[in-house]
Amino acid sequence: MLLASVAGCIDVMSYYRLGHVFTANMTGNTILLGLSIGEGKLSSSLHSLTALAGFFVGALLGAFIVENKKKSWPFYITLSLVIESCIIAALAIIWLLQKKPISETMLYTSILLSAIAMGIQSAAIRHLHIPGVVTTFITGTLTSIGMSAVKGLRVGFNKTVKNTSHEFPIRENLEQRIELQIMVFLAYGITAVVTGFIEYHKSNLLPFLPLLLIVSVLIIIFLKKKNHFFK
Repeated sequence: MLLASVAGCIDVMSYYRLGHVFTANMTGNTILLGLSIGEGKLSSSLHSLTALAGFFVGALLGAFIVENKKKSWPFYITLSLVIESCIIAALAIIWLLQKKPISETMLYTSILLSAIAMGIQSAAIRHLHIPGVVTTFITGTLTSIGMSAVKGLRVGFNKTVKNTSHEFPIRENLEQRIELQIMVFLAYGITAVVTGFIEYHKSNLLPFLPLLLIVSVLIIIFLKKKNHFFK
């Protein structure tokens, strides 16, 4: 839920601060790219292309770190989130110190950094194989809610389902799985609302919100160290 909140926060902030571009949601970003090209807006299309390229690089980096490792929450997942937090920290500093309007150099740097961070997060979460949960691809989570609901209506919501991630044994039936998917969706949406509200009121400390969220994730991981997160 916290990682979904990071994505929701980054998406809103990038849209407001980086020339109306999404750096976590590549579906929406692709639509914006198509609109920019169709309208002949070169600068806007370059923003979207930069975000797509950054996200892809981040996904490659995240996959390089976590793939072919143990299928649970190993050290490599934590390492990828530490790298993501460092990138978000750099982004927060840039946004805090940069005077408005933001320069072109810092604009593209910010787009790349935020997109790379979200690409890393996306690869890390995908590696965990939590059914129907992708914190940056919220459309996929919403689709999974619908699919799980239909399956529940057909076979029963209390029917035991296969757990693909041994680190998360609490999702033993469809009802619990849907609850998790809904919570992730709401975390993304509610954080987006809160971020938009704060952004509208010009809060100077807003750039540190996604950093606070990702650091909270790392704190939880370190507190759970004795529960085999570092196997």
